[in-house]
Amino acid sequence: MVYQCLKFVQSLLFPPVCRLCLAPGLPDLDLCAACRDELPWLDRGCECCAAPLPEGASAALCPRCQKRRPPLDRCRALFQYRKPVDAWIQALKFNRDLAAARLLGGLLLEHMPEAPGDSRPVLIPVPLHRARLGQRGYNQSLEIARPWRSRGYRIDTRLCRRRRSTRAQSELPADARRGNVRDAFAATAELDGGHFVLIDDVMTTGATLNELARTLKRAGARRVDAWVIARTAIGRRIS
Repeated sequence: MVYQCLKFVQSLLFPPVCRLCLAPGLPDLDLCAACRDELPWLDRGCECCAAPLPEGASAALCPRCQKRRPPLDRCRALFQYRKPVDAWIQALKFNRDLAAARLLGGLLLEHMPEAPGDSRPVLIPVPLHRARLGQRGYNQSLEIARPWRSRGYRIDTRLCRRRRSTRAQSELPADARRGNVRDAFAATAELDGGHFVLIDDVMTTGATLNELARTLKRAGARRVDAWVIARTAIGRRIS
C-alpha cells in the first residue's frame, strides 16, 4: 500500500516522458506508445537460446539447440540487439544510466508471463565479480530485475556468486567465451529442486547464462530459465 502511494505521488511530481520523442510517456515507462511499438521486438526466437528464427520456421528450436540441448531449459528475449535498445544497454552498463534500467526492466515486467503466487520462480540477476561490481558501482542485471519486486517476486543475489574475475565476454570471439566463464560461478547453498530465472541485459553466445544454469543444476535446481532484454543475431559481436 505504501509503495503504491509513493508511486502515485511520483507519477504526479515526475510524470513519465518518452526518452525518444519527449512526448508524455506511458504509466511507469519513459516511453510513449508509438515509440514502444517501433522498438526492435524479437517476434520469435528459439525456445532454448532465443536466437531469432526465420519467418515461417516450423521448429521451436534453432538447429544448434536441436542438435544439442543447452543447460538452460528456456530463454526468452524481448528485443533484437538493435537501435535504440543497444544504445540503452550500453548507457546502462558504462554510463551509469539507471533510468535505462528502469525502462528496460519495466518493459520486461510488462511482457513476460505472470506466474501464480505459489509457483513463481526465484529471480537471479547474473552476478558480477566483486572487482567489477566495485568498479561499476552496481549490477546492471539487478537494476533490470528490481521492478519485479512490485509483483511479489523474490530476487536472490546471494544464491550464486562469481568466484573468479573473467575478461569481458564482448572482448572475446565466440569460440573463446565458453572457456572464459567455465567454472566461474559457484552456488552458495544446496538446492532442493526449485525453478529459477536468470536475468541479464543481453545474450550473444549464451556462454555465461548456460554456465550459470549448469552451476545451479549441479546444486540441485530442477529448472533454470533466462529472461534477457536483447538477443544478438548468431555470429554478431557486441562492439
